[in-house]
Amino acid sequence: MVRSSRKRPSDGPPQPVPGVVFSAALYRADEAKVRMGWRDAGFRSACRNGLKVFRVGKRAYVLGADLTAFVVKTGGDA
Repeated sequence: MVRSSRKRPSDGPPQPVPGVVFSAALYRADEAKVRMGWRDAGFRSACRNGLKVFRVGKRAYVLGADLTAFVVKTGGDA
């Protein structure tokens, strides 16, 4: 019997658990991605589909209230 070399979900480092989003908080883009469980492409898609992003210099920020409103508005389909 030959075993498959495919990785099981339990192999490797644990995946980060998405966190809580507080509506009054301001999040850096990378922090918002982790909390929402999005990768770069998902975040870019959300931005194209109406997520408000505030830029200061080279940094991007998102309000927690805007994240919540975006998910409610789109039904989570970015």
